[in-house]
Amino acid sequence: MSKTIKSANVTLKPIEVSKALQQGEKFIKWDEDSGAGLPVTLRVDPKGFYLFWTDQNMEVEMLDIATIRDVRTGVHAKVPKDLIKYPTKSVGS
Repeated sequence: MSKTIKSANVTLKPIEVSKALQQGEKFIKWDEDSGAGLPVTLRVDPKGFYLFWTDQNMEVEMLDIATIRDVRTGVHAKVPKDLIKYPTKSVGS
């Protein structure tokens, strides 16, 4: 499966999704409308095409990674409004 594709001086290698992301990691999913944080377990499929998150009620949602248009980290990330008003709470630990 480690096939390399070469075309017009471009070399593409297969995506390698870490076992930790395939098995799931704990995150907080923020609702843009309410500003509420929901603890979820986020997983990536082995081929790296889809994100799956499972909430505390075991409901699963899926997102095609190709539809992600913007990702921000660090100082460029938008801080949810509730975090500005209220202290951060430890979730899932």
